[in-house]
Amino acid sequence: MVTQVLPTTVGPEGLLAIPQRNLFVVASEVDDRGDKNRSSITIYQLKRGLPTYPKIISANRSNGTPIPWGALSTLAADTKPSFFKRMYIAYDSAYKQSRIFEMLQVPNLPAFITKEIVLRDMQRNTVDLDIEGLTVRPYNRGFWVVSEGRGSIDDDNRPVESFNQLLKVRKNGKILETIHLPDSVNLLQRRFGFEGVASTWDTYTKTELVYVAFQREWVNDPAGHVRIGRYHTATKEWKFFYYPIDEPTSPNGGWVGLSEIVALNDNTFAVIERDNQGGPDATIKKIYTFSIDGIEPQPQGQAFPVLSKTLARDIIPDLKKDNGFVLENVEGLTVLPNGDAYILTDNDGVDDASGETQLINIGNIF
Repeated sequence: MVTQVLPTTVGPEGLLAIPQRNLFVVASEVDDRGDKNRSSITIYQLKRGLPTYPKIISANRSNGTPIPWGALSTLAADTKPSFFKRMYIAYDSAYKQSRIFEMLQVPNLPAFITKEIVLRDMQRNTVDLDIEGLTVRPYNRGFWVVSEGRGSIDDDNRPVESFNQLLKVRKNGKILETIHLPDSVNLLQRRFGFEGVASTWDTYTKTELVYVAFQREWVNDPAGHVRIGRYHTATKEWKFFYYPIDEPTSPNGGWVGLSEIVALNDNTFAVIERDNQGGPDATIKKIYTFSIDGIEPQPQGQAFPVLSKTLARDIIPDLKKDNGFVLENVEGLTVLPNGDAYILTDNDGVDDASGETQLINIGNIF
């Protein structure tokens, strides 16, 4: 007998088997538009073939228990081509003792978490971060990780709880360096901070350049313009572009922001731009590309250049493909060496969320 986990929306209460049609029906009662949860009826059919869910499973630890995971907030591809599509994922502040997971994607099977890498500081202590971005460094030399800051500088004049961080991490999880924004930028912090990281290698200067996406506008940023920051690892300088985000179009209002950035080459990047809505209220879940060729970012205090973007894919049809609920938090995007692009959703650690996690191959869209 094979046991399969199946997703529902929040609050499943009514269950009905219809054996003569091999159907099973679940009625979920929670209807909270503010939390992006709507009541629904989900219909499952028993039939032969490969299951379409779960999308991710995990191997066992040495003690025989599965590697636990949830609230997956970012996705990164290994830079080396192989038959097994190797990716890396991480969870956000929903859980303590931050870690990176190594994951293999085998054709026609769920992705398989094979390894957990616990992040530790220079004193070997575990750390509790809000990881929202992850990328493999050029030449497979480890990782760049970003942790989103907590709190806004202008919330009732209370100090922020933490600032945004860029971390250089070894393959074994040891944190080699923690990099902060300049003080003049930290003074503008809103809680919607770092939401993705990418890096490139300048072969002429042998310098690594790191790019971070801010989710939403910070203090004094023009409406509808969010920052893309560039950190120069040789000069230690931060400079910035502005990226224009779409206006909200959801019938439930809300906001639109960035939730991932990926380097397609040294000058071209892809981002996830999404609203904070789910189900029938979700209208903006898109992948855009932009080029920085010939455009020089500027330091804080100067006028930041505004980037031009091109729509690469509307991913709402991809999120609807299994006929389920359109999930709000599309948090991960990566491109494998063979050109396949994958998107990943965050289940919020089942806090006012169903726990469903989707990992979807959207093909060679670039």
